[in-house]
Amino acid sequence: MDFSESEHERLLAALKASRSGTWRWTIADDRVEWDDALCEVYGIPRAEAPTTSQAFLALVHPDDRAHAWSEIERCLQTGQDADYQFRAVVGGRTRWIYDRSAVVRNADGSPAYMLGACLDVTERRMVQEERDAALERQKLLLRELGHRVKNHLGMVVALLRLKGARHKDPAVRQDFERAIERVHTIAYLHDRLYRADDVEHVDAQDYLDAIVENLETGLLADARIAIVREVEPFDLHVDQAVPVGLIVNELITNAAKYAFAPGQPGRITVRLRRRGARATLAIADNGHGMADGAAAGVGTRLVRSLAGQLGGKLRTTRAPGLAYTLTFPLAAGRCED
Repeated sequence: MDFSESEHERLLAALKASRSGTWRWTIADDRVEWDDALCEVYGIPRAEAPTTSQAFLALVHPDDRAHAWSEIERCLQTGQDADYQFRAVVGGRTRWIYDRSAVVRNADGSPAYMLGACLDVTERRMVQEERDAALERQKLLLRELGHRVKNHLGMVVALLRLKGARHKDPAVRQDFERAIERVHTIAYLHDRLYRADDVEHVDAQDYLDAIVENLETGLLADARIAIVREVEPFDLHVDQAVPVGLIVNELITNAAKYAFAPGQPGRITVRLRRRGARATLAIADNGHGMADGAAAGVGTRLVRSLAGQLGGKLRTTRAPGLAYTLTFPLAAGRCED
């Protein structure tokens, strides 16, 4: 890009007005000029300011030299402004420097010189690095917590199996098996949630897909029951994800065990949709339904309790088959349109 002399002066004035240190590199004779403000940015006396490109690079941290020079070369070749950060080492002290520079060309298009402005961003980088380190520590602690919870839930399962094996009554043994299934579900959901990079939100579609696939390969592996998924992709807060996952697991399990005769083909539909700040979860089967006056089992009572935790309203429709519809408010965060 060609500049007139007056434009050169305006550009230089603009750089000085930024209250940062400025420099100029005349390419033909490799002459580098720094102003007093830039010497202050680097923390070196005026007499020790670099006068050549190699002298400047000698101030750059060895690990950052290739990057700094590549940005300068890219600016010379493409004409695009250089915009980068690097570490400068002066007197044993390391500073983070932000540089923004531009090339000025001769009438024939060849590069004449570069003008740039630098800021000391050491404090800003330290704050960012401390924040990143704190976030990484938090992630490690959450993973460790998740690992410990998983181990504790495994102990609960082992105890339930031990207690259940002591009973000869088939109904009691079945109650223990259902309890073990629910603990397994909690352990699975917890493990999946705390393996994610985002520890506050999960994608509802991916999350419920994984739950359904887990049931298809386990509980429904030998059954002739198909699960139809109609789940919209949106973020679900982790505090709501666990009860939603438990509800889906419980209702699919109930339908698979009680809605169809042995060997009978069937269909279970899972829908989750968002409308503004509310979501609607519907799970329906095309089985024989529930007889009028039938008492609610432990599973149904558990689902109602979980619906209450979500602050939602649960509605049951008995024909055809059996359908549960839960509408609940989404937690504050990234759920808005």
